[in-house]
Amino acid sequence: MAFKVHFFDGKTSRTHEASVSANSVNWKICYVDENAMPIEISWNPQKIKKADVYTEGLVSFTYGDTFPFQKLESTDEQFINYVNNSHQHLRSSIDLLLHKSKWRSIVFLLIGILGIGFVSYFYVIPTVATGFATSLSQENVIDFGDHVFNVLSVESKMNENASKELQDFVDEMEISSEFPLKVYVAESEELNAFALSGGKIVVFSSLLKKIETKEQLAALIGHEVSHIENRHMLKNIARNFGGAIFVSVLFGDINGATTVLMENAHLLGQLSFTRSLEKEADIFGLDIMRDNNLNLHGMPELFEILKKETAVDVPSYLSNHPMLKDRIEYTIEIAEQQEMILENRVLDLKWKAIKEAI
Repeated sequence: MAFKVHFFDGKTSRTHEASVSANSVNWKICYVDENAMPIEISWNPQKIKKADVYTEGLVSFTYGDTFPFQKLESTDEQFINYVNNSHQHLRSSIDLLLHKSKWRSIVFLLIGILGIGFVSYFYVIPTVATGFATSLSQENVIDFGDHVFNVLSVESKMNENASKELQDFVDEMEISSEFPLKVYVAESEELNAFALSGGKIVVFSSLLKKIETKEQLAALIGHEVSHIENRHMLKNIARNFGGAIFVSVLFGDINGATTVLMENAHLLGQLSFTRSLEKEADIFGLDIMRDNNLNLHGMPELFEILKKETAVDVPSYLSNHPMLKDRIEYTIEIAEQQEMILENRVLDLKWKAIKEAI
C-alpha cells in the first residue's frame, strides 16, 4: 500500500509530492522530478531515523549518514498508524506522550510555560537587572537618585541646620567615593537612615539623637556610603521591579517602567537589603572608619543601640537591616583586631555641633 508523503532529496530545497510503499525490508519512495522524470529511491528501514518533530498528526524521518540528509514528512493518518504498529524503533515516545491525550498536551504545555517563566523571573531577570544597574553611567545614576530624592523631600521636613553640620562632619571624613556625597537630616520619630543612588544620604533625627559618639555616626555614614558605592539600591530596585521593567521593555514601554519606579519612590527609602549586601556594607563601613583612625567598635555599638529599641518597638532601621545579632558579632570580631587608633579632634568638634543642632 502506498502512502502520501512530502520528500526532500537532500540536493535541492524543493519539496516533492511523493508516495512511499513501506514494508519491513525497504521503503520505496516514488516521485517525479523537475524534469518530469520518474524517480524511485529505496530506504533501508534499519537506517531510517525519526526526526525531532512533535506536532500532532505529523511524522518526519531522515535518511543518510552525511549532511544534507534525505527527508520525508507525512500527515497521512494511515502511514502514521503503520509506522507506530510496524516499526517500533521509529515510534516517538515523546510524541505519543504529548499527543495521546489533548488534555495531557495542554498540561505539559502549561508546565513548560510556567517552568520557563519561573527560571526567567527568578534567575534570568535578576541577573540581567543587576548587570543593567552596574553598567549605568554615573550621570544616569545621579539623575535617578535626584528624581527619587525630589519625591521624598516633598514628604519630609528637612532640618537645614543639622543637615549643614552633618555635611561638615562627612566632608571632614576621608571617604573616596565615585559620587558627590550629600547628607540630609529629616525630622522624624522613626529610627531610620537610607542612601539614595548617586550620593544622597538621609538620616532621621530620632536616630541621630540616639547615636552617642562620633564613631557610631561614622559607622552609620560608612555603611550608607557602601550602599551608594556598590549601587545596592539600584540592584535592589532592578530585582524588585525586574518583572515590570522586563514587560515594559518587551513591549517598548520604557515610560511605563519609569512610571512604576516614580509612583513607588516613597517606598525606595524603605527597601531592605539581603544579608550579603548588608554584610558588604558593614565591612566597607569599617574600612572607612579605619581610614579615619576611628575606633571600629563604633559599628557594633551602633547596632547595640538599635537592638535596645526592640524592647519597645521595632524601629524602621532595624526592620530594614536584618540579622542584627550576627552583625554585632562579626563587627566586634573585626574591631578587636584593630591595632592603631588616633584621636580626631576635628571630628569631635563637628560631632558636638551636630548634637547641638538637633
